[in-house]
Amino acid sequence: MKKTSKRFLSLILAVVVIFAATVPSFAAGDLLWEHVWNEEYNNGVILFPGSNNSEMNVSWYSATESEPRVIVDEGLIIDSDAKEYKGYSVAAPDGDWSNKVTITGLESGKTYSYQCISEGFVSNVYTFSTDANENEFSAVYMTDIHTSHDDANPDGIKNTAEIFNSTLSEAASRKKISLLLSAGDQASEGYETEYKGYSSALALKSFPVATTIGNHDRKGVAYKTFKNVPNERTNNMVASYIGGDYWFTKGDVLFLVMDSNNASGMDHRAFVKEAVKANPDAKWKVMMMHHDLYSGRIPHRESENELLRMLWGPIADEFAIDLVLLGHSHYYTVTNVLYNGKTVSDYEQTMTDPEGTVYMVSGSITRPRDDEDIGLNDEWIGYANTPDNRVIYNILDFTEDSITVSSYYKGEAEAFNSYSIVKTTKEGGHPVQILPSIFDGFVRFVGTVYGLFNNIGVYGDLKDAGFDVDFFEVVFNN
Repeated sequence: MKKTSKRFLSLILAVVVIFAATVPSFAAGDLLWEHVWNEEYNNGVILFPGSNNSEMNVSWYSATESEPRVIVDEGLIIDSDAKEYKGYSVAAPDGDWSNKVTITGLESGKTYSYQCISEGFVSNVYTFSTDANENEFSAVYMTDIHTSHDDANPDGIKNTAEIFNSTLSEAASRKKISLLLSAGDQASEGYETEYKGYSSALALKSFPVATTIGNHDRKGVAYKTFKNVPNERTNNMVASYIGGDYWFTKGDVLFLVMDSNNASGMDHRAFVKEAVKANPDAKWKVMMMHHDLYSGRIPHRESENELLRMLWGPIADEFAIDLVLLGHSHYYTVTNVLYNGKTVSDYEQTMTDPEGTVYMVSGSITRPRDDEDIGLNDEWIGYANTPDNRVIYNILDFTEDSITVSSYYKGEAEAFNSYSIVKTTKEGGHPVQILPSIFDGFVRFVGTVYGLFNNIGVYGDLKDAGFDVDFFEVVFNN
């Protein structure tokens, strides 16, 4: 009887995922959130991107260490001839074990069912689909989700996770989504319970999320075992205790996911150089990090932004980055086309062969802000709009020749802003790459030294917050 009930529940959840991603009127988060929360919170099954279109990474929690495995089959039902993929478990900070498995050999234009199995745990059956045309797909971009532990509110994580879940479900109802780009601060205090809340979002069982490290994620240690990301750089001179830069591809897009908390410019440049060299055929380069660089919308942070621009701007210029996705400020902003820290062409709804990089910041999902009492730096900004604490999400449509970004207020049918970057050749309008200047090299060196000393401060903050961490592991090792 228990086995039959499990299969029935798995079928119901599979139907919910399919409908949430295809039927505009179906609000899965509102209708089934209580049930989904009770069913999904503790185990936190979540998809992350693999290295390329043929892979998918899976992560989940369990109470004991084991050799985890994922059973995968084509279609909506898992049969006896399904494939099995084995992984490994790592100790998580709250006494759980975090299970990591990579699914390989995926084919284009297929629907797959999968089930996660570890000691004492068998998940529901979930589904995901691969893109029929690998060079044409849609992604959601969000930032500062802030699933939040709150000592004064025992339902704080559940409530903020519900906002995230319903926003993501709304985005997925507009078209087939292949990826979520989450630009940092997935959690507020860095607790495992917050990442479990984040992972409860039903859509994240049907398409992967690429997360980057926000300053709030770095408040704790749980992000280190929460993630399951590909091609992560581990041989840094200076590294973050909870993770580092990583890359993956989808079709002819190279995604570079960076840890902007880490000031080690020498490490970041080396990583980007290696990733670009490993993917010479990538037409598009999209970088994502947490910290805002160019919007200038919080005056007291401008000194921090200036230093970040000195570090990251030359890297984007040198490696011809097309689009940089950011967070941190919670204010929606799109820059003009920038090169060498200056506007080379104005923001337009269609920017063809731009001779530089466009930088974009989106608003927070659970902590939106409005436009009152903020500064605007007109030298860089092409478009800015964050009224009345509105929740904002963005859908990025990728084709061989363009990236189109459409931005929505939650609950509204039409996009409030949309723009496209078009390239008529692989290089587009990017200037011929030149070697970085001596000054840029000096900035990266200073940042690397600063990053080492900053890690000492991080160690102290983690100890003060009650986390059991080792000094040498936090300061010197990834």
